[in-house]
Amino acid sequence: MLILICIYYTIPAQAQQFKLTQGIAITQFNYQNEQGQNVQGLKSGSGMAFALAFHKASLVDSAKYKLDQTPFAIYLGQNPTVAKILSLINYDLGLQFTQLNAVGDIQNNAFSYQTDYIGLHGKLGVRIPLPWKFSLNLQGIASVNKIVHGNQLLMNHYVDLTDDTQFAQIKIMAGYGAEFEKRFSDKLVGIFTYQQTQTLNSNPVGQSTLNFKPTIFSVGIRLLN
Repeated sequence: MLILICIYYTIPAQAQQFKLTQGIAITQFNYQNEQGQNVQGLKSGSGMAFALAFHKASLVDSAKYKLDQTPFAIYLGQNPTVAKILSLINYDLGLQFTQLNAVGDIQNNAFSYQTDYIGLHGKLGVRIPLPWKFSLNLQGIASVNKIVHGNQLLMNHYVDLTDDTQFAQIKIMAGYGAEFEKRFSDKLVGIFTYQQTQTLNSNPVGQSTLNFKPTIFSVGIRLLN
């Protein structure tokens, strides 16, 4: 499980914003041996997580399309329901850095994993307005991650994990999330976020497999114009 407590800083540019997140991550590894059996003894470890993302708050600017005379703007003017739906859709595109760590022991032999991953992530969401200046943003999430540094401590010596195919393999992750938002003023929105993702790619049958299944809980703020 990956738990992330973060702060969002947003620089608005019309309906476009940049998000910077920082937090604490707690990760659970799921490891299967060559026989497809889950290896017991792995426990969650803590690490840091950072992300910088471009945020598009709406696919359609309702004030702008009403003034345009393009075929698409005319279509939206004739179909207000479609225009409304598009105005609720938003997305993020960004970079992320995450430390995915774990500890464990097997037959009284203690070990630990300390890894640093960088990656690209995308989020597609639908923001649902709620009463009293609340809103709920439901998101689909995908990311591609690559290890840049990692060590395993095993029986008083370290092993470089960047040479281990289980960790060096690009990790493709997908899942879903929800952001519960509260607008406190014209410039400040508070955010509480839940996110669930898991790795999609794995090794062929007959080889051992390492998967990550992170869950993220975060709190933050979004600064607006």
